Amino acid sequence: AMAKKISVGGHRGMGCTDHDFYQSRRDIARLPVENTVESLEAAFAAGCDYVEIDAVMSADGVIFTLHNVVPTDHFFGADKPAASLNQMPFDEIKRFGSGRSGKGRIVPLADMLTVIAGLDTKTLPFAVNIEIKGVQGAGQPLEQNDFIKNLAAVVMASPLPERRVLFSSFALHNVMAMSHELPRARYGLLFGEKPDARPIYADRQQTASCQYLPYDSAHVGMAMALWQNGAATGTELGYFHPEFQTIGADGVALADRHDKGLNTWALFEEMTAERRAAYTRLADACQAEDVELTVITDYIAAFG
Repeated sequence: AMAKKISVGGHRGMGCTDHDFYQSRRDIARLPVENTVESLEAAFAAGCDYVEIDAVMSADGVIFTLHNVVPTDHFFGADKPAASLNQMPFDEIKRFGSGRSGKGRIVPLADMLTVIAGLDTKTLPFAVNIEIKGVQGAGQPLEQNDFIKNLAAVVMASPLPERRVLFSSFALHNVMAMSHELPRARYGLLFGEKPDARPIYADRQQTASCQYLPYDSAHVGMAMALWQNGAATGTELGYFHPEFQTIGADGVALADRHDKGLNTWALFEEMTAERRAAYTRLADACQAEDVELTVITDYIAAFG
């Protein structure tokens, strides 16, 4: 195991990701389904400092935890939802078992936050990283509804104090909107893994706050300027969330220059000896620059 210089976030809980890439690489039958209560409990039992989960909304305004609203990404049996989940009422959605095993129970975010509040290790400034996902990845326009307000209301009503919640999104628009609802929460921006900016929604394709931005000096500077103009006064964008392979030596310096923590994630992560060594090198670089490093991972135990 690596020296514990890295704080560890459980990806969607225990990180049993439904994507095809992982099916031959993870013991799917024995792992809890992503974004479920069982997955959260397993992640904390395995030693994570916090969990990363996704927030989406049903047609009747219930905020629940699933990676996106695309049924074919989460339901693999013969019986699956017929429409995008944001177009269905929650009582209909929860009838279906999620994950490759079909054993996943879809629950409201409120239930997840209650569980997290009871398991919070208090080793970091936050206990949960909620990715504001909504209709991202579904080829739909940006939400024109109560998604952000309803999500804020769930956090406000939960036993977890808002300052223990880190919100992130690939769309800067979403974290800026949330900053006006919950100014005491923590905020981070997810950066894309591609070297150019790409649209997130079917509309607003040229709007920088609605694009996957690359992690480089120019786009970070642009994001910080947008935040200053559009976020609630006095709120801080405290963390950059770049994809692991996009962080060169200059990527740590970039976080240091803006005085941000690095909360990194990996696309198609496989915990090889090489990957382990690369995480250790990143941890050393962050320690040298005094940059706080957290890693959202599918392999919590590897960091033990």
